[in-house]
Amino acid sequence: AVGQEPACVKTCPTGAIRFGSKEDMKVFADTRIADLKSRGYENAGLYDPAGVGGTHVMYVLHHADKPELYSNLQKDPAISPAVGLWKGLLKPLATVGIAAAGLFGFFHYIGVGPNKAEDDEEDKPAGKNDDGENKA
Repeated sequence: AVGQEPACVKTCPTGAIRFGSKEDMKVFADTRIADLKSRGYENAGLYDPAGVGGTHVMYVLHHADKPELYSNLQKDPAISPAVGLWKGLLKPLATVGIAAAGLFGFFHYIGVGPNKAEDDEEDKPAGKNDDGENKA
């Protein structure tokens, strides 16, 4: 619900999970890093890789220089070239294509008009001509 923390934050017995804006979490991470460094963890730091534009989850690590020690976090993650191609080139081209198809449909409707239903012979009542009069 609005204004409430997620259940995992409320139920975490160690208080290791926090929830908030990215700026608030960076400020909190800085205090945790300073605390870890004061306790002898000289390589403590924040895992929020720039190669992928950051993540929605940030980790304060004891050994920020070796993130692969923690659940196989990648040291220097990068966005796949296929994703870069899709977002950089194909997505805008697809948008232009869909817009062009919509404009083509609109101008076709304006120029030609809507489809008109044609009467079939089998749809007419027996013994009636095109005007609905009885045949002789």
